[in-house]
Amino acid sequence: MKATTWMLLLAAGLMSTQAIGQMENETELKLRAGGFAEGERDLGLGGDEESSEFFGEIHGSLFTQYAPGFSTKLRVQAFYSTGEVFLNTDETPQPSDEYIALREAWIDIGAMTSFPGEVLRLGRQRIRDDDALWYDDDAVAARWAFDTTLLQASLGVAQQLEGFRTDDAGVDKDQEDRFYIFGDIGTQFRPGHFVELRVANAADDVDLEEEQMRETPERDRDRSLTWVGLAVHSDFHNERALERVAYWAEIMGVTGDEEYVIQPDPMLGDPVTFAQRDVSGVAGSFALRFRPSPQVPAQFGVMYSLGSGGVDSSGESETFEQTGLQSNRSRYTGTRSQIHRFSEAAQFELGNLHVSTVFASFPAEVFDISLIAHQFQRDAESYGVESKGLSVDPEPGGDDDIGRSYDIVVARYFEGFDRVILRESGPSGVLRLRASLFEPGDAYAADADSTYRAILEMSWKL
Repeated sequence: MKATTWMLLLAAGLMSTQAIGQMENETELKLRAGGFAEGERDLGLGGDEESSEFFGEIHGSLFTQYAPGFSTKLRVQAFYSTGEVFLNTDETPQPSDEYIALREAWIDIGAMTSFPGEVLRLGRQRIRDDDALWYDDDAVAARWAFDTTLLQASLGVAQQLEGFRTDDAGVDKDQEDRFYIFGDIGTQFRPGHFVELRVANAADDVDLEEEQMRETPERDRDRSLTWVGLAVHSDFHNERALERVAYWAEIMGVTGDEEYVIQPDPMLGDPVTFAQRDVSGVAGSFALRFRPSPQVPAQFGVMYSLGSGGVDSSGESETFEQTGLQSNRSRYTGTRSQIHRFSEAAQFELGNLHVSTVFASFPAEVFDISLIAHQFQRDAESYGVESKGLSVDPEPGGDDDIGRSYDIVVARYFEGFDRVILRESGPSGVLRLRASLFEPGDAYAADADSTYRAILEMSWKL
């Protein structure tokens, strides 16, 4: 079913519920425009070129409250740019120059039990956690959530059916035919301190033999993976928290199995074969942020993240793989700006990677500034790393030094700080610059050049 058909069906379903009961509507129109520039994504090792484009978009939202515990939301986006670009995780990861997209279309049903803060959300929705290492993407889902002072929990199922865009851009190829079951439970074990357990399972439904019969095969793995994670933190990603010391510590593991394609040597003419192996990887994220004085808008912090890589002596995979729904963008510097945890320029994924980060941030009422430096290393030197910002891999069997990144994010906020829009408070307007420089290390070819990525944008809510 095409994206336009899905958009019409979901929108019509939500709009038809307006005949139920007495309604309270809230609308929002968000305008966004800016300029985008990036360097050679192949680090000067191939045919990539520098690029720069201008873009603009409109988000229109309608939130309707029918009765206590019963509401709907519809959000549509129209995007245009002077060339094909991919700006952030609010777009399906296929670059495009223009489209109309259905971003959200859900129904909230509350008061199904006597438990306070309980709601069931059905439809296309944003699934997100604070650190964005697990989830931060749109999906068609059913999610049952509980949110009280002492207990936070959720249970859901989800699938990314398609991009819901008029340019027919689909989801990432590794996400096609993948079904998720996920849940979490957390509690505040003392004021301002939390512990949280998260579990997720993703099962692919891919016929690899049939896939290889295509002229251009799109899938080469069929996986069944389960993730378990335990986090302890002090509300680390809440930019309004005023504690002098904030911390985040999480340990994660993935286990499962995968069937994969073994491509033959084209000179020998052998047929394609298939193999299976177990998957078992570990990852962790540890962060500490210090505010010298509540009266002084300055913070300093360190963060260390790791994801295992390689294979063991029996050929089983030890590479940690994220869920596929992550964006790796969070407010880890203690400001209102969401920033990529592993370089805005390179946008690495947390697999076969060690990341050491230091940062300083300056949050104030009308602006915030974040200065960040990253150091990247491979866990297993003979294997590659995943990146959404680069189109070239490190050399196999080379050095473990992936490189360094230096990021700066500056935001200026405009009027309306106490205004409530669609149940969310925030400024009416934001002018934000994101700039990042990536310097490749010895793991890349000796003649690899540095690259950059910068976005200057203005957004305004009406």
